[in-house]
Amino acid sequence: MVVYHVKIYDLSPFTGVYRMRGRATMNYQNDIEILYDSISWEKKEGNYKKVSILAEELLKTSTLHSYRKAILYGHYLCATSYYYLGNFEKLLFHVEAHHKECQLYGTKKDWMRSYYLQYVISSFASDWVQEKKFIDDVLSIALETDHYSYASMAYSKLSYIMNQRQKYEEALHAAQCALSYATTHAPDIKILSIRAHLHIIESALNLKRADLAMTSIEQLNDLEKSTYLTREKAFLKILKGRLYELLGQPAKALHYYTIAKEREELLNDYVLLRDIQQKRMALAEDICTFDELAIIQKEYIDLLHEMENHNWVKAAMELNIRLQTCKNKTTENIDYLTGVYNRKFLEETTNRWLLNAIDTKETIVCIAFDIDNLKAINDTYGHLVGDEAIKLVARTCSAEIRRDDLLGRFGGDEFVLVMQGISLDQAKKKASLLASKIEETSSNPKEIPTKVTISIGLGDNVMREVKTFKDLFHLADLALYQAKKNGKNQVVSFV
Repeated sequence: MVVYHVKIYDLSPFTGVYRMRGRATMNYQNDIEILYDSISWEKKEGNYKKVSILAEELLKTSTLHSYRKAILYGHYLCATSYYYLGNFEKLLFHVEAHHKECQLYGTKKDWMRSYYLQYVISSFASDWVQEKKFIDDVLSIALETDHYSYASMAYSKLSYIMNQRQKYEEALHAAQCALSYATTHAPDIKILSIRAHLHIIESALNLKRADLAMTSIEQLNDLEKSTYLTREKAFLKILKGRLYELLGQPAKALHYYTIAKEREELLNDYVLLRDIQQKRMALAEDICTFDELAIIQKEYIDLLHEMENHNWVKAAMELNIRLQTCKNKTTENIDYLTGVYNRKFLEETTNRWLLNAIDTKETIVCIAFDIDNLKAINDTYGHLVGDEAIKLVARTCSAEIRRDDLLGRFGGDEFVLVMQGISLDQAKKKASLLASKIEETSSNPKEIPTKVTISIGLGDNVMREVKTFKDLFHLADLALYQAKKNGKNQVVSFV
């Protein structure tokens, strides 16, 4: 496989760079940047009430100007804020709205946030398998893209999941990773360290390591002084209750559980409230009077009835099902032979990405490739083997690309791969890898009776005014033509 970096001067109709935006555009973008700064500050403080207000304003402004990047971030901020405020009706609305926007315009970072929101929804159904899958996706993208604050957040959630699965050593390790990423890469975002310490305490208590739990509790002495962080303060009270249970002091444990119950009631977190009430009942049976026990039991029964009657619990589970079954790959978008996207979906989706890139300055690369000498394969082995060669290319490429890359069959034996957030040089390395994998796989006679190679052309939207899929594909197709002309089985990029 030969890789060329060919400069093609006279074949492209495109010149210039991105257009300068007008004053009105710059004004609204300045407003959005100011909102970003304000939101960032309030998030660090844990003031989710203020974050929700600012996020709604961000949505209003960005929707007015069709600024997709800010619309996506606005829905994410609203969803997370309403979760911490206990407004689950609005949480569900913004999770679904974010998911729909993400399918149309989402970048890798947006999908990372979408997976986190889907984790939140899955947690209502106590679906540990789905929860871990989504957190693994968040963590994978966070580490790949150096978003270490999200890595810390994901490790904290992973610790919670491992504790629920009774894998306590793994839970402790995940919580310690969360703390490491928080203190090393995001020391100014105190809430990340707070949450990491909370999960270290939880894991330590499950391992019966009271000393380790107390060490992290000491690190959170200032948490009660915070005006905000209601959910975190309630969780700390629960953990203190568990600590005193472990130390054989049931009266103190019941005291902290009762404080936690009162705080969680403000947040409408019924799942956690149920766990707290179960702990209170178990302790009350040993240390409370009959009348006191009866009151706690009645509170627990009332809570269970309220959970059954609450529409948001059912709505969350229904949304979880919709999000799992709502895939981009519907039948009308799929090429019947290969199972990858068809030309129509390729063009429509890439057009949306390019429109969004005008604001985000996201790099978008098009990789066009086709099978070398397919006619000879058809003539020698028959068209069924030719079809198998086409399917082998699609199958091999699908296994090597990122989750959010766009792979489709353009027609015949020609394929197109569109990638966001990647440089032309990085895309060339990926193209070379795909070519090598295809050649290697086809060398196995169990797969196909002849070796398959491909020629590849690349183009991007960096130095030219590329507005549509046709513009972008034109560049890659010119480079592909050059690869064929040079002798096939090689990679050429349009620069």
